[in-house]
Amino acid sequence: MMTGVGDPPSPLAIDTELQGGDTARLTPAGELDIATVPQLERVLSSLLSRGVRQIAVDLSQVTFIDSSALRMFIVLNARAASEDWSLRIVNPSEQARSVFEITGAEQHLRVESEQG
Repeated sequence: MMTGVGDPPSPLAIDTELQGGDTARLTPAGELDIATVPQLERVLSSLLSRGVRQIAVDLSQVTFIDSSALRMFIVLNARAASEDWSLRIVNPSEQARSVFEITGAEQHLRVESEQG
């Protein structure tokens, strides 16, 4: 067994911007997949526990999303509806937008493009 060969997967970088007491914008950068979804979920949970009720997730810097990321957004959307907070997905990268369109998830999620 060879160890130390190749680079370890880099963690997802997540920029968190609080915009007032109950609003936040998260901008993950990199791949959003089975290895990194828990990292984003932890950040979201932390924000919700601190009283944030409006969350925008900016996917413009995401280079790849897989089915675990798609599932996370669907589950979070349902949770938001039942717990009285809002989730918006903004500025999805081409790859992310393709996943949402192909799967039909865009019809169930708030996916928006912001100008400028």
